[in-house]
Amino acid sequence: MIRSFCAAVTLFSFIVAGTAVAADLSAASSEQASATDNGNIQEVVVTARRYSEDLQKVPLAVTALSAATIQTQDVTNLADLNSFVPNMKIAADRATSSTINVYIRGVGQSDPLWGFEPGVGVYIDDVYLARPQTALLDVIDVQDLEILRGPQGTLYGKNTIAGAIKYVTRDVDGPATLTASVTGGNFAEHDEKLSFSTPVIDDHVYFGLALAELQHDGYGEVVAQPGAAPSPYNSIGEAVSNKDVFSARANLTVKWGESSKLKIIADDTLDNSNASGGQRLNNYLAPQLSNPFDTRTDMPVDNDYTHRSGASATYTQNLSDQLGLKLVGAYIEGKSQQFIDFEELDANLFQVPGAYHDQQSSGEAQLTFKNELVNAVGGVFYMDSTACGAYNASIGTLNLLGLPAYDLYITELVKGCVLTKSSAVYGDTAWKLTDRLDLDAGLRWNEDQKTATVYQAAYASAAPTQVLPNQQFFNPAAVPAGFFPDPGVETNYTNTRAFVNFTPRLGLDYHWTDHVMTYVSYSRGFKSGGFDMRGNAAVYPQTENGYSSETADNYEAGIKSTLLDDKLLLNLTAFYDPYSNAQIGVQQFVDYHGTPTNLTAVLNAGKQINRGVELESVWRPTKPLTFALNVGYLDSYYKDFLVPCSVFTLAPGCGSSLGTVNLADVNRPLNAPAWTVSGNATYMWDLPSGSLLARAGYDWRSFTKVANTTPSVTDQPAYGLLNAGLAFTTTSNAWRFSIDGKNLTNKYYRVAGYDFGNPPIGPANSFIGGVSQIGFYGPPRTYSGTVTYHF
Repeated sequence: MIRSFCAAVTLFSFIVAGTAVAADLSAASSEQASATDNGNIQEVVVTARRYSEDLQKVPLAVTALSAATIQTQDVTNLADLNSFVPNMKIAADRATSSTINVYIRGVGQSDPLWGFEPGVGVYIDDVYLARPQTALLDVIDVQDLEILRGPQGTLYGKNTIAGAIKYVTRDVDGPATLTASVTGGNFAEHDEKLSFSTPVIDDHVYFGLALAELQHDGYGEVVAQPGAAPSPYNSIGEAVSNKDVFSARANLTVKWGESSKLKIIADDTLDNSNASGGQRLNNYLAPQLSNPFDTRTDMPVDNDYTHRSGASATYTQNLSDQLGLKLVGAYIEGKSQQFIDFEELDANLFQVPGAYHDQQSSGEAQLTFKNELVNAVGGVFYMDSTACGAYNASIGTLNLLGLPAYDLYITELVKGCVLTKSSAVYGDTAWKLTDRLDLDAGLRWNEDQKTATVYQAAYASAAPTQVLPNQQFFNPAAVPAGFFPDPGVETNYTNTRAFVNFTPRLGLDYHWTDHVMTYVSYSRGFKSGGFDMRGNAAVYPQTENGYSSETADNYEAGIKSTLLDDKLLLNLTAFYDPYSNAQIGVQQFVDYHGTPTNLTAVLNAGKQINRGVELESVWRPTKPLTFALNVGYLDSYYKDFLVPCSVFTLAPGCGSSLGTVNLADVNRPLNAPAWTVSGNATYMWDLPSGSLLARAGYDWRSFTKVANTTPSVTDQPAYGLLNAGLAFTTTSNAWRFSIDGKNLTNKYYRVAGYDFGNPPIGPANSFIGGVSQIGFYGPPRTYSGTVTYHF
């Protein structure tokens, strides 16, 4: 239905705007043909501080990719940013294809469950995405991508503690233009993208549309399990880890007066991709499969989906030569469903179907002021968001103990909602103390009021009665036949907490020359507290009180320079980020009234230290040749990792103690490799009929923990990825033909996983140990060819 609607809109738009598009074709082509390149490194203009300025003048750690770079380097998805941003990890989260898992400088969000806040924010045209589902965005008709490292609060309506990704779509208030591309590749990839814009009323009304259908076959498939009958809920050979995404965005821009501009954007993304295949990381219960994307699951693999839609309106006006106004309002809603097989076997031992839905409404009013003395931005922000979900964990592993008393299935039902009302006032200034020295100062006040409703109940059923692999049990008023409480309701509460924070920013930047700037800065960030949606109040009553905010103090010093007559760009940043009251999730299966129960808790038990250095460089020794090198070094560790022995009795060092143990020495932060290194090179030949560009890049990162903070089979050793491409563009810039390859050495590398303990299973070990040790991998070797037409 969405495809049909968008096709109709496209046809109608071409009929209405066809004359204008045709009239502007020759003008657009002649403009592109007259563009000149002097052989220097080109200036990159960003809006990281809410006004346009040269990236090299911004006293912040910022990486920016222009539309030209995005095309040249074949950046098709936010996951490709790994090759361009030091100390960053971004990938699809466990068992999904479009839920984002992103860390900057060792801080992010390890659990995509509703109610948890991200450490790194994603913003589409100044609109914050509150949930990670569908936030691993495909790059479609984008003006630029900006990645800010470190706490963000004095410049943004919704704050983030570790950094921000700005996804800036192309403005349509210009001459008529159209870009269409078709891509084909291995795994039967076929991507079609179309974007166009045109004046509807010259100088006043503009309309633009961007459409994309992105598909490829599975990297893996459902395979038979020796000794087990094929599941009736899927088919042997059915694809997993495929892609089936449709995305549409419409932009209506209206301009009047000297500076008034209203931009209305509506967008919709539907991800109908099948489940992602995960690899069992041991040979317990079944031999490990050689293809890490294959699965033996008995759950349906074609019932997963994620859908996000929204609309935003942005109004801007220059109130005077020095004062500007911006108003932003937005509404977003999302819905998703998953069938997650925690054991990846043709057996119902640990399976979790889940469903989620969310909605958010936000508004922001902002003023910018600029004169010879100061650049200033200030604003107020409000967001009302609701995130809800439910899942049932069907656990049949007790049968593996071989004891008649344990011939049971355990089913945990978890459901709830979190309502968040977020209010903020923020301001940021850059004062010109002398011709070369600037003082940067900002302050933010923020209040997040959260109301959580949490429900959890445990049931048992005698084998073989169980929740079937294709069933969902989300309604406590409709308990399946044959189930009985064991012990029944464990958590059922509603509670409200308010989290108030003041976060300052202070810095100095000095411009030694027009090409060299140094800066020092201090900023504080925070991530609001909340409630554990899995909390078991029967075993851990404190869960009803929630957990508090975590804070980060970021100390940073940097140098930005363009040297050798603008042939060499060299930026260096050093940072020290101590995190206090870090929100740490801990988990242990405990015996509650004779029933194994999964006890989780989010504790303000940690102090995490992140310190390191980042190098970003570009060298253009000759006009055709460009080299880029980005290096990140990160020393990330826990100084405190405090666990209460009275609850988590199996924690190392607890013994019979009822106190607290500090497990900092045996835990390491997730997604915080010590080294990230990426190098890219491009060479362009000018030919009589156009230009030919060749590129190659290598992305290497050291040992990374991807699932558990303790030693785990999911840990990823160091690895590197080789990418390359070749593109020919005609002299008129109307046609572009390219071939691109990613992960050309076909390296298997884990980006997420589960680890609930080692085998063997028995009374002396966790009853679920060895059953769920799963790794999820980044894409294998892919190659494709693309034809693009543009005017």
